[in-house]
Amino acid sequence: MEWQYSGSVTKSGAELQRLVDDIILDDRFKKEDLVGFNVDREQRRLDEHQATGGAFSANDGWREASVLLHLPKPGLQQEDEELTPAFLVDKIWIRSLLDVVKTGFRDISARKYHWFPHRLFRTRATPEDPNAKPERLFTDVYNSDAMIREHEEVQKRPRNPEDPADVEYVVGGIIVYSDSTHLTNFGTASLWPIYAFFANLSKYLRFKPSMFAAHHLAYIPSLPASLLRFYEETYGTPASAAVIRLLKYDLMNKVWLLLLDAEFMHAFEHGVIIVCGDGVTRRVFPRIFMYLADYPEKCLVACLKTLARCACPDCTVDKCNFWKMGMKRDMADRAKNTRQDTGILQDLIARVRRWIYEDGTTPDSDHIRRTKLGFFSMAPVRSAFLQRFASFGCNLYKLFVPDLLHEFELGVWKGTFTHLIRILIAAGRDGVQKLDDRYSMIRTFGRNKIRRFSDNVSGMKKLAARDFEQMLKCAMPCFEDLLPEPYNTFVLDMLFELARWHALAKLQLHSESTVDALTTSTSTLGQAMRAFLRHVCSQYSTQELPKETQSRQRRKAVSGSNTRPATISLKHKAFTVLNTPKYHRLGDYARSIAETGTIDNKSTQAGEFEHRRVKQFYRRTNKNRAFGHQIALEVRRADIINKIKQSQTEPGKPRTKRRKPKRSSAGRGKHLHVQFEQAEPLPHTQPDRHYHISDEKRFPITLDNFLYENEGDPACENFVWELKAHLFRRLPGGEKLSLDYVPTLDDIFSVRIENNKMYRHKVLRVNYTTYDMRRDQDSINPRTHPDIMMLAPEGSSHPYLYARVIGIFHVEAYCAGESLDGTDDTDMEIIHVLWVRWFDLDPCAPGGFKARRLPHLMWAALDDGAFGFVSPDQVLRAAHLMPAFAHGQSDAALPGYSVARNEDEEDTDWNYHYVGMFVDRDMFMRYYGGAVGHQRGQTGKPAPAPVAPEPITRLAGEGYDDEVDEEFVDGTADDGEPMEDVQEQPLGSDGEESEANEQDGEIEDNGDGHDEDERVESDDSDDDAALGPEDGEAAVDEDEDELARLGFAAM
Repeated sequence: MEWQYSGSVTKSGAELQRLVDDIILDDRFKKEDLVGFNVDREQRRLDEHQATGGAFSANDGWREASVLLHLPKPGLQQEDEELTPAFLVDKIWIRSLLDVVKTGFRDISARKYHWFPHRLFRTRATPEDPNAKPERLFTDVYNSDAMIREHEEVQKRPRNPEDPADVEYVVGGIIVYSDSTHLTNFGTASLWPIYAFFANLSKYLRFKPSMFAAHHLAYIPSLPASLLRFYEETYGTPASAAVIRLLKYDLMNKVWLLLLDAEFMHAFEHGVIIVCGDGVTRRVFPRIFMYLADYPEKCLVACLKTLARCACPDCTVDKCNFWKMGMKRDMADRAKNTRQDTGILQDLIARVRRWIYEDGTTPDSDHIRRTKLGFFSMAPVRSAFLQRFASFGCNLYKLFVPDLLHEFELGVWKGTFTHLIRILIAAGRDGVQKLDDRYSMIRTFGRNKIRRFSDNVSGMKKLAARDFEQMLKCAMPCFEDLLPEPYNTFVLDMLFELARWHALAKLQLHSESTVDALTTSTSTLGQAMRAFLRHVCSQYSTQELPKETQSRQRRKAVSGSNTRPATISLKHKAFTVLNTPKYHRLGDYARSIAETGTIDNKSTQAGEFEHRRVKQFYRRTNKNRAFGHQIALEVRRADIINKIKQSQTEPGKPRTKRRKPKRSSAGRGKHLHVQFEQAEPLPHTQPDRHYHISDEKRFPITLDNFLYENEGDPACENFVWELKAHLFRRLPGGEKLSLDYVPTLDDIFSVRIENNKMYRHKVLRVNYTTYDMRRDQDSINPRTHPDIMMLAPEGSSHPYLYARVIGIFHVEAYCAGESLDGTDDTDMEIIHVLWVRWFDLDPCAPGGFKARRLPHLMWAALDDGAFGFVSPDQVLRAAHLMPAFAHGQSDAALPGYSVARNEDEEDTDWNYHYVGMFVDRDMFMRYYGGAVGHQRGQTGKPAPAPVAPEPITRLAGEGYDDEVDEEFVDGTADDGEPMEDVQEQPLGSDGEESEANEQDGEIEDNGDGHDEDERVESDDSDDDAALGPEDGEAAVDEDEDELARLGFAAM
């Protein structure tokens, strides 16, 4: 403890525990090995390591590079671009891209690489339809059309005569990510890294930070202040904004020219011989399949002007037509106007650069805007990727795949949610306060699937992308009836379509049918968004939020404006999401799945995760201007140490999480659940088990005492009778009885419970096979995560039954006397039991995809078996039930106090609940139906599909006339006002939206970094005490050895 509380303050309790568990207590630890140890000397040994082969090769080391930026001067004619004054930008730290490829394929993780791409199919033949055609599945880059095409092209090449016959020719798939990031919460320290991932490695491993699969390629400097001083000293005037933008394009692409050097291009064309990590010699042909970045970064690499006329990096559709997303004519326009690199455009770029450098033309002059470059919103810079790959027929623009995180979660949905807040404010009353209260009452679910919402969701302060995702999943109950009809209907329809589209787009395993469903959902989403704009937004005069006003005032101050208004006025704010490139890109998602794999392969989340590692390395530097080199050294040291660790076969110990105890109030009766402060550790659950409950006897309670302490409680009426009837069916012979059989008095008396005791438990774990053929786990705790779902009997109108678990316990029971199978007393058995309160489906409020509403539940009536007992074997998985806030609370279903409610609940219930069928991908597919992983039940027999995969129908009714949106044709809304031309902005360093001047062609992202990655997927320092693992559980290691070993679960 003295070590922790001395020296650096960053040594947390978890790090101290890890030091003890993983180092000091390890059998291999010997203090004699540390005699004479010196940190500086050992670090120098790592830095000076010069091995050229094996796992610890130093050939992939870092080197410092520099580029020359030639400086144009508007109005000054010069002889040639190469003869203009130039500024040397140094301190560019890069690695050889080819050496990184060699290192990646020599790594021990290459044993898990997929060397030969393939098409994956599912068999749909059944006894009823034996001739059903197989259906193609899409999961990863290595079963996508793009990689299969490249592989076939490589196989057609003539073999190198020097290669032995057994040398395999394979494609080395590369995924690139770049973005700037702030390194500190305060100050200006930032880094602009480029990372590379290998597509041959499964995405389930590739994007796990613990796999260290991200390879650092380069750290790009921003334009230095010394360049601006040099420019002013050279020309006598400061550089204009247009010139600075041009130099930013040049800097980025010249760095990429350094990375795409002659060695890499030779390997691209002819391949490179590598002895891979699995010991097999292969000729690897590196191919870049995707470039992951946010919108400004994509424009920077592709040399496109941001938010200009043709703002999309994939097509040249005019931005005034972005609102048509999902229409048939929109899809036709995309196909017709795909971006292509042509010789004409490249000649024009060369000509325009001569105008700028030799004739002194301003880079953003009207003369240049009137050319085809201006028409297609292209900057007068030739992309490094075009220079290197154009001769091979590669289309640069296909690298810029959709990005769900920035385009939808932090783009379309965030913008829509923000405008809904504006509308609630404009509507008056207390809509915003109700919204905040409702979100704060949503239960958490799963392991970080739904976290605890703050008390001020509408403030949107320091929210990560995952927070916006969770807000969408829970939005419908929270927004219900906050606006009057008919606006409420339009809002709920739009929220349902947003949630459905998001769930389909984020599936980690797609089939041809789900891709078709996503295509249709894109169309219906467009309808719902346009209807919301036309019929709801036009009826409310909305103004910017207070945080938007403050941001606007700060921007004015930064811009140098000296005029300050006497009073701060609120600016009118229209709904402009439909005019953004992010909204327009939603139409490309379905098409990109077959081309380059499911959308999670394309998420920038992996790069944002890697930013955390860079920030950790920054803390170890001396924080001076040369910290880029120091971070590079830290990265190399960490890579070498990680390779040493990977070479050891002994698996690591499971991590555990410790949570602070939380005080709970005492109840007026005896509850069956175990209190928070009472510990009952549950050991690791094997993945092949369906459920896991402790068999310990720490918390016994006699039936007589339990009934005495809860006398008069309706929940405990007939408790013993119902319990023994349930046990009778589960004891030997009882499974043979029909479902209609009612146990007799003799049957009940024959059931004996040892010592008349129940043994309470804290947690039930349920393992299940997910839609994508993997194993996952839910934890069910009567205090925190009490809701469960089970398969409904055949012939039911709804596929599932729902219940709330009141208690988890086991009894030791047997049948006395002559048992069902003709023998004497049966053997004593430990029987696990769940005591539940049942929900009924509300017949008056239809839910599902056709109704575009969540399934609506009400409490079962007391005279209709409101309480009962179920076997844990019957539990399919945990359910996420959200109160129907708009329908209020009462005690009509259960009058007065009852142990069926938690201690912190009042003596009332929410009258209705909604089923959160969008809470995760697996839950969504249980309602959509037809998932591969759901084809077999827990018994191994084919399980009935919950619902047939239903086609997504177009929205019908008043306001949903999709193809004829005449009021948009001229760019006006219903109120006659022109639709605002959206100014989509990067996020500022204060965590709020920045609206800096991003006019046609301006790149706001200047490489100084921003804290968007903090909001994208930053870990909260204080996890909510109610989040899983449940109280007393040992946390499940994220790197589950069993799951990694099993891979896909048995069908």
